[in-house]
Amino acid sequence: MTTKLTTNPLGQETTATVMTAKDLKAAIKYRACLTTMVRFQARHRVRDNIRAQGHKISQYSAKDIAQLVEDYLAVPEQREAIVENVKPWVNDFLFKKR
Repeated sequence: MTTKLTTNPLGQETTATVMTAKDLKAAIKYRACLTTMVRFQARHRVRDNIRAQGHKISQYSAKDIAQLVEDYLAVPEQREAIVENVKPWVNDFLFKKR
C-alpha cells in the first residue's frame, strides 16, 4: 500500500492510497469480519439486557432485536467498547499462522 501526494488541475494537493489487489482483498475481509463480530457481540449484549429486565427473548421478534442492536450500536461509547473487545479476536482469527 502506498500513499501518493498529487496536485489536481485546480492546483490543490490531494492524497490517494494505492493498494494492490491482495491488500484490498485483505482489507475488505478484515472489515467484514470485524463488522460481523461487532454485530454478534451487540446482539448478545442486547439479549442480556432483555433478560436483565425480566423479559423473555421469545417475546421479541427478530426484527425487534435487530432494531435494538442498531440502537445499541448507535451509541458511540458502546460501539467503540465492542470494537476494542473484538479486534484482538479478529486479528488472531485472520492473521494467525496456519
